[in-house]
Amino acid sequence: MPEAKGQLTIRSHGSADDLFQLLEWFNDDDQLRGRVSLPANRIRPGQMGDLYDVLVVAVGAGGIAPALARSLTAWFTARRSDIAVTLKLDDHTEITLDAKRIQTPEITQALQSMLERSHDSQ
Repeated sequence: MPEAKGQLTIRSHGSADDLFQLLEWFNDDDQLRGRVSLPANRIRPGQMGDLYDVLVVAVGAGGIAPALARSLTAWFTARRSDIAVTLKLDDHTEITLDAKRIQTPEITQALQSMLERSHDSQ
């Protein structure tokens, strides 16, 4: 199944700590390790240091949607808290996933559909 080439960003509707925890979670996943990172941020005037608000996922060949869906579902389940994340592609296609209504088949289908639409529009 073709996938979009480029980047997928993941934005937490929580704190920066949520992003760091999610990055650690992805780094423990053999299929996602090395494909998810924090982007380099510039320090803005008046800012004390880096402020991270997104993770970046390298998408392309390799069928990342099922691995990402599985890992996100497990992370939501392990956290046992009310959190949501928004996933957005370079072409501005986006979906929001809410921990209250999370199920692996639906996430996998939504991610694959989003990636296919992006690929078809290129």
